[in-house]
Amino acid sequence: MSLVVIGLVVLQILTSGVALYLFKMSRRENNSEIRPYDQFYVGLVACAFGLSMLFVFHVFVSPEFDVSENLGQVGDFVGGLTNPVLSFIALIVLLRTTLIQTEEARKTSSIMLEQQQLMKEERFESTFYKLLERYEVAAGTYLRLTLPNDNLTHAQRMLQRLRKRRAEFDGMDLKKALPLLKPHIKSEFQLDKIKKTYARAWKVFDFIDGSGLPEDRKQYYFSVFNDAMEPSEMALLITRAFTLKKRRKKLRQYKPGRLVKFQIFACSAIGMYFGGMVKES
Repeated sequence: MSLVVIGLVVLQILTSGVALYLFKMSRRENNSEIRPYDQFYVGLVACAFGLSMLFVFHVFVSPEFDVSENLGQVGDFVGGLTNPVLSFIALIVLLRTTLIQTEEARKTSSIMLEQQQLMKEERFESTFYKLLERYEVAAGTYLRLTLPNDNLTHAQRMLQRLRKRRAEFDGMDLKKALPLLKPHIKSEFQLDKIKKTYARAWKVFDFIDGSGLPEDRKQYYFSVFNDAMEPSEMALLITRAFTLKKRRKKLRQYKPGRLVKFQIFACSAIGMYFGGMVKES
C-alpha cells in the first residue's frame, strides 16, 4: 500500500503543479498580451499523466497477472483513465487559443476603428479648411477694410455702434432689455455683404458642431476657427448668436466669451451668457 500512497501523492503534486502553471499563464502582467501555453509543458504533462496511470496499474495488478495475454484489459484501464484527462487538457488549450484569437480580433477591430476615425477626420479637415478659407476671403473683403481717414475696421465700427446703448441695456432688467436689444443688434446685420460674410461663418461653425468628432476635437477646431477671426469678428458672431435661440445654445457650449474682452459686447449679459469672466471695473 505504500506504493499506492506514493503514487497518489505524486499524482496530487503533478495535478497541483499543472493547476498553478495554468493559473500563472492565465494572468496578465501590466496589461501584457495573453500568451499561449508552452507546447513542451503541455506534452510533458500529458506524458507524465499517462506514465502515472501505468504506475497505478502496476501497483494494483497482482504479480500473477500476465500483461501479454490481457492487453485489452490494460488498454481499457489506462485508456479509460487517461483519455478524459487528455481531452480535458486539449479543451483547456483550445479555450486558451480561442481567447487569444478573440483578443487579436478585438485589437484588429480597434485598429480598424482608429483608421476609420483618422480617415474621417482627414476628410473633415479638408472641407473645414475650405469653408474657413471662404470665410476669410469674405471677411477680408467686407469686415477688415478701413474707411478713408479711419483707423478702425468695419467690424470694429459695428461693435462701436452697438456699444453706444450698453449703459442703457445694463441698467435695465434683462427681460425688459431683450425686446430693445434684439432689433438694435439686428440693425447692424442688415447689409447683404454682412449677411453673406456671417452666413459663411455660420457654415464653418455648423460644420464643426455637426461633425461626429469627439468633443475635445470639436473644441480644437473651434479654436482654429477663432484664430482665423479678428476679435471684433468673433464678438459680432457672439452678439448675433445672442438674438438667435438655437444658435446661442449651440455656441454657448464652446464658451466663446472667454476669447474676447468682456467690455466689447453691446450688453454685459451677452458676455456673461457666453462665458466671459472679466468684468468692467
